Amino acid sequence: MNWTHVLMAAYAGAAITIVTGLMRKKGWLSKGSAAVLVAVFIALWNFIDIRYLQAQKNAQTAEARFDAMVQRVPTWQLMAEHEPKLFSELRNQVVVLMKAGANEQKIIDTIQPRFSALQMQRMPLASDQLVVAETRVLIDQTVEMQKISDDACFRFHYPEVKGGVNPVALNSRETLKRRLDTDYAMLQATYGPDKHTITPQEEKQAQGDLEPIVRQLYSKYGEDVQLLNHPDKASGKEKVVCDMMLEILNGVQALPQERAAGLYRSLMLEASRS
Repeated sequence: MNWTHVLMAAYAGAAITIVTGLMRKKGWLSKGSAAVLVAVFIALWNFIDIRYLQAQKNAQTAEARFDAMVQRVPTWQLMAEHEPKLFSELRNQVVVLMKAGANEQKIIDTIQPRFSALQMQRMPLASDQLVVAETRVLIDQTVEMQKISDDACFRFHYPEVKGGVNPVALNSRETLKRRLDTDYAMLQATYGPDKHTITPQEEKQAQGDLEPIVRQLYSKYGEDVQLLNHPDKASGKEKVVCDMMLEILNGVQALPQERAAGLYRSLMLEASRS
């Protein structure tokens, strides 16, 4: 049972969450639509190696299989230490599902919202450097997907439209390793003594930094910007959608580190309120 990619799921959702937050701030998405976009994007990542959930049926017990995996995944150990109530609840849920022979999607649907809530709650507490590093990896993942094909990039971000892709097969090992390393470092830091506190000044600066990104997006893409809200209408324009996703993320990334992190936090918090 490989839980690494389950943990990667909620952090992967940060890319679409940032875009969703921007769109909601401008009134482009309803709260319900934002929640659906985030959930669907996250579900893609859960699919990566969930097949391992059923691959070790011959192990001694469901409890033993789960506990053995915790020892192999540092992020699970962090959760056990710092979020014992959540960890215990998740463990119990997973064990019950495994014993009942639940299919992969049932396990995903049951545990992922809890992961997402925790990870999105912790990310704004991370340092500027870690927030920017995390998003840099997400951008690199998208770039690698688009180099393979615009269709792969589109499926990566909108699996609910045409079906998803397997990032483990399409992203480089180096990128995936960076992803795991930054995920762990960010979560670990948020439980330390140097947690970030969002200030009113940071929020005000984020609002000011957002406006030129939005203006540039509309200036360049016009009404195609609405495809981010309606990806089901993007047939034949998969490249445009992926280009817009990257333009938004790179626009934030181009800011000085402190301001980029502040805008990322603002957008994530906005989307998470849905």
